Amino acid sequence: MSCRHYPLNGMLIRLSVLCVFFITFIDVFECSKAENKLYRDILSGYLKLARPVRYPRNVLKVHMKVFLQQILNLDGQNQIIEVNAWLKYVWMDYRLQWDPLQYDNITSIRFAGGENQIWRPDILLYNSASEDFDSSFKSNEVVYNTGEVNWIPPGIFRASCKMDITYFPFDDQVCYLKFGSWTYHGLALDLSIIAEEDEDEFSIDLSTYTPSGEWHLTKAPAVKDVKFNSCCKEPYSTVTFYMFLRRRTLFYLFNIILPSLLISIMTLMGFCLPAHDMSEKIGYQTTILLSICFFVTIVSEMTPPTSESVPLLGMFFSSLTLISSVSTAFTITVLNFRYRQVQNIHMHPLFYKVFLIWIPWLLLMKRPGVFYKKRRATVQAREEISFFDNGDDDCCPKFPTPEFDYSLSIDSADTLPLPPRPKPLLKKMHSVPAEHLHLDRKVGDGILKSQRRPLVLTKNVNKSHSLRSRRFTQFEKYIKKCIDDAKLRKNSTYSTYSMMIITYYRQIDEMLKLLNRRLDKQRKYLFKQEDWKFAAMALDRLCLLLITILIVMCLFGMIMSTPHFEP
Repeated sequence: MSCRHYPLNGMLIRLSVLCVFFITFIDVFECSKAENKLYRDILSGYLKLARPVRYPRNVLKVHMKVFLQQILNLDGQNQIIEVNAWLKYVWMDYRLQWDPLQYDNITSIRFAGGENQIWRPDILLYNSASEDFDSSFKSNEVVYNTGEVNWIPPGIFRASCKMDITYFPFDDQVCYLKFGSWTYHGLALDLSIIAEEDEDEFSIDLSTYTPSGEWHLTKAPAVKDVKFNSCCKEPYSTVTFYMFLRRRTLFYLFNIILPSLLISIMTLMGFCLPAHDMSEKIGYQTTILLSICFFVTIVSEMTPPTSESVPLLGMFFSSLTLISSVSTAFTITVLNFRYRQVQNIHMHPLFYKVFLIWIPWLLLMKRPGVFYKKRRATVQAREEISFFDNGDDDCCPKFPTPEFDYSLSIDSADTLPLPPRPKPLLKKMHSVPAEHLHLDRKVGDGILKSQRRPLVLTKNVNKSHSLRSRRFTQFEKYIKKCIDDAKLRKNSTYSTYSMMIITYYRQIDEMLKLLNRRLDKQRKYLFKQEDWKFAAMALDRLCLLLITILIVMCLFGMIMSTPHFEP
């Protein structure tokens, strides 16, 4: 019989525990009853669609303020600014007033923002770029016993921002957040800015702002604007919160500007390479041009694709690209001058004057053995070696008569009889009378005037011949005189022997003339080839000077055009 009473005893124990629980927490339930009653009393007969004004013609004043937390991104390509901010709205709703003494001194209550239990202004971000347009979080509304309603919805706001990239990356941008009622005009809802006590003018609250690493926020004023539209006679009030941003340029300076500037300076080093190294010189200039084009591509990806303005950095890189292209073209021209062949191209006199006289004189270039005087370039002639020296007055040297049969034929110089102790040719042969005093000298030139060969191609040919040509002319006259003298002595053995020597030396003279003509031709060819090389060197030096001036002007123009520098 006792086992049958066990379930009943268990139920009694559970009921006892529940009674103890309710008795213990009875005070807690009694405390929330006043708040529940307050909610029921306020919401009874409350219509959330009606404006909280006593009369329809009354204007509802709504105050707002923006608390900026952080600038997340400023997209230059799409011209959109993305910020993290809190919005604060304050308005009065007379239907939400109560006496705290009737509700256990409760002075504030909360309403769920997502359930739309009370009236809320339809204020939106006019220049919103979000996909859902209103990206704020629907937080709770805080209602005080005086009827004041505070609503602070946070959110990540994306707004369109018109950007001026003229001075990129030294630019200043002005972005704004424009708020206003979407359906109410100014006679129904007056939107204004919350004024702090310590503020002289309206602005964004920056007390909790986290500075950005890319942008420096210089100031953030707020302005209320009342506009009358052509469609309606009622005014529409809006509130605009501006953000004046200045770009920090340290990143662009060390990652884009300085590398590109160093690459452009390396363009000047290309003109220091010798002109005969064709492949390396052109390859070097082409590599620099491709490097600058790479930086141009990076800059174009950073800037928005607009045709309204050209960024300063883009103009700088375009100038560097143009300079590099011009330097490459000049390099090809220099190599063209360097490898021109004398047999195929004749140097024009004007070209000679420009590239071998004027430009070297202007650039202070010195050519070994060449000096410039009165816009003429002359080269110091080599000293001619004379094979003749002063001797006796006779035509032919007087050798001691050897025992030799002159009737025999002479096949070569080896069969000629020589003295037992032959003297050097300079001692045996008489020197041909030569000019030792130059009568065309000027006052101050001295008695002996050095012979110089003019390099300038002019119509007035120099009348004075070289020392070598004069010596050959005199030698011909001397040989002719010796032949005439030998003919007068036909019957003498001495005359026959002299004629053989003269004939032998005349053959030597003919061979020397042939060799001299060939050497003169080769020397002229080398002189002309060196002229082309020196013209290429002068053009290379001129290009170095011009490219240096262009790069300095480009850099100076960029520095002077920069409105500010904010690291």
